[in-house]
Amino acid sequence: MTDLTLEAIRAVVREELGKPVSPWLDTEQAAAYLGSTPGTMKNWRATGHGPRYHLIQTRLVRYHVEDLDRFVRGER
Repeated sequence: MTDLTLEAIRAVVREELGKPVSPWLDTEQAAAYLGSTPGTMKNWRATGHGPRYHLIQTRLVRYHVEDLDRFVRGER
């Protein structure tokens, strides 16, 4: 196996391992997904900026991966 092939396999494995099991992420997971911090996510929620989020039973904050992807693309 060549180094190029081995590196391609490693890239696919890294990508697959980085995918979330559930499309619903908590604040820490969403921050990691975006390369941000939980504090920034909280500030965005407080100021009405940032990606769409969902409140579950008025206290659990969850982000859907599709909403995070839309945010990165500049869509609201």
